Amino acid sequence: MGPWCADVLPHLGSRLPQIYLQGLLINCHDEGILYSRQLEEDIILEAIAFAEQHGLTLTAYCGDRIMCKERDEQSDRLIWYKEPTPEGIGPLQPHVGRLPIYKLIFMQEANRIIELRPQVEAMFAGRASLTTAISGMLEVLPLGASKGTGVAWLLDRLGVDPAACLALGDGENDVEMLQLAGLGVAMGNAGPPVLAVADAVTASNDEDGVARAIERFVLAPRGITL
Repeated sequence: MGPWCADVLPHLGSRLPQIYLQGLLINCHDEGILYSRQLEEDIILEAIAFAEQHGLTLTAYCGDRIMCKERDEQSDRLIWYKEPTPEGIGPLQPHVGRLPIYKLIFMQEANRIIELRPQVEAMFAGRASLTTAISGMLEVLPLGASKGTGVAWLLDRLGVDPAACLALGDGENDVEMLQLAGLGVAMGNAGPPVLAVADAVTASNDEDGVARAIERFVLAPRGITL
């Protein structure tokens, strides 16, 4: 779900389940939570220690709330993306095992995150998955988790063949989802990892790329014009 969902979804009139948190939480209007995965406690504690050692901001996604030791300019970057306002709750260690923590995000200047990523990859190799949605943010997810696995789970539940689906994305965190879909479309502003797996490219986020892709690949083949 993107920051646009609250503005767009009510107009669609759909009650289909919605996928959140990089595929870690799937919620249905009528049935409640259908699927969820949380981070293991040892991963969380190691991430907290790493953030403190290297002077990184660490945010913890706890369902519809975002927790951090204290708010700062890094944590507050999330507000621009219409994420829940981060809550400063002091040291996170006492809350591990008490709060439902689905994912963590290391936050700092982009170059610093790039510099430290190999260390994080080595630390969590075979135990957790990493991805990036926004520059300067490195996400820690349960092992094997991704938007792609979340979408695959829901499509299987709905009896929908992924080959019949269109997916659009612009970030590293969209790669598995684009590979899953029968037609994976990269936004015009997408980075190299996304472009490498995409079947087609549309205009950028700021140039109505989603609308253009729907017109081109969904409506036009059916002779529908708006």
